[in-house]
Amino acid sequence: MNSPLVWIAAFALALSIVACSGPPSNPESAARKMLRAYGGPTKVARLNSFSGKGFIKDWSSETVARSYAFDIYRKGPMYKHKIMAAPSGMLTDVIVVYFDGTAGYAWKSGKGKTSIPAEELGFLKYRFPSVIQWVQGTPGTGEVLPSTKGEDSIRVRYRDGDIAVTLTLDGKSWLLSGVEVKSAQDSSAAFVESYSHYTEVDGIPFPQKFKAQYLGNRYYEYVLVRIDLEADLPDSLLRVNAADSAGIERPKLEKQQPSKR
Repeated sequence: MNSPLVWIAAFALALSIVACSGPPSNPESAARKMLRAYGGPTKVARLNSFSGKGFIKDWSSETVARSYAFDIYRKGPMYKHKIMAAPSGMLTDVIVVYFDGTAGYAWKSGKGKTSIPAEELGFLKYRFPSVIQWVQGTPGTGEVLPSTKGEDSIRVRYRDGDIAVTLTLDGKSWLLSGVEVKSAQDSSAAFVESYSHYTEVDGIPFPQKFKAQYLGNRYYEYVLVRIDLEADLPDSLLRVNAADSAGIERPKLEKQQPSKR
């Protein structure tokens, strides 16, 4: 016969499992569960620097679904997106969008660099993966939002000055499924990013699909098929460099036939 102590221990364990799987009682609890879901502080720190390769969706055409080759580089507060058009296997155009930690720029092959609003590319600390660490240091600034019946997700809203940051967590895995960043001064100026199709990279959950909206409009959607953590990324790589335009084939101009008079 099992001793009463065994039954008591088993009962206590069952209660702890129920407590861990239920909704969080406060935002600090939700933040800790999310951190554990990604493997803890050491593994989350490895997400601060990474590179990835994949494909980004082209929304310019409503009739033909197309995707372009896509590279992403991330290093702390800096990141870079590189989009490459290569019909028939020939590289014909490159667009680079990057944020140097202070300002944002867009560069197009043959047209040069233009500035874009920093807020459009900023807010990195509120997005995957930085937001996982950010929420650990925001005690007392968040609230668990009420969930609707049957909803299998947890939403937690944080305040950072005039910025409202709402995290959506999967209610079972506690992985991040979405972030909304909204200005209290202009609620229409909202940035929303979602994360799905998680895979394990060196034992750390990492989303392969990213979708975003900005100002209520579709902003981007891309899928990563290769992800490298702790990549060696010199600062020069996260800006436009000679390698970005290398190999671009310019279309040959057809010879004009002399006009007949």
